[in-house]
Amino acid sequence: MGIDIHMSIIDKGEIIAKEIFDGRNSEWFQNLQGEGWDDEYSYLPIGYGFPEDAPKDFVEKYDDRRSYYGHCYVKVADFMKWFADYRPDLHAGWVNTYDKWRMENKHWIPDDLPHSLDKDDNPNDWHFVEYQNIYDCSKWLVEYLCDHKIPEDAWIVYCFDH
Repeated sequence: MGIDIHMSIIDKGEIIAKEIFDGRNSEWFQNLQGEGWDDEYSYLPIGYGFPEDAPKDFVEKYDDRRSYYGHCYVKVADFMKWFADYRPDLHAGWVNTYDKWRMENKHWIPDDLPHSLDKDDNPNDWHFVEYQNIYDCSKWLVEYLCDHKIPEDAWIVYCFDH
């Protein structure tokens, strides 16, 4: 059983975009709730509940705690600044020659890379690499906000259900 996100954009008390994310991504969803394992998300300035100017019918629909949980919101400008400052989609670390080849030729994405080498590692077999974690959807959200010209003072509002 998966988790679904319900993400909308509210501006000046009006819903200007509904259900903008179509898909499941439990790792990103955990991070967006402040309960994930990617450190960058601990700096995302989220609020819990609903923004003050959320439309009443929107709040009534999603405030049903039997169906929905993890109600959060963040100002578009704050999300954009956070993304520029922390780039949660970018990662780096050390890989051996074979894994570097897999990244370059097989589009392999590592789970987690060491940030330093052990004293017993042969430095000639290790490479420091940077890569984009395609499973982190924060870049998708930034592109969505830019492509749709979402105002900086609007709210990204989201919650989850099973």
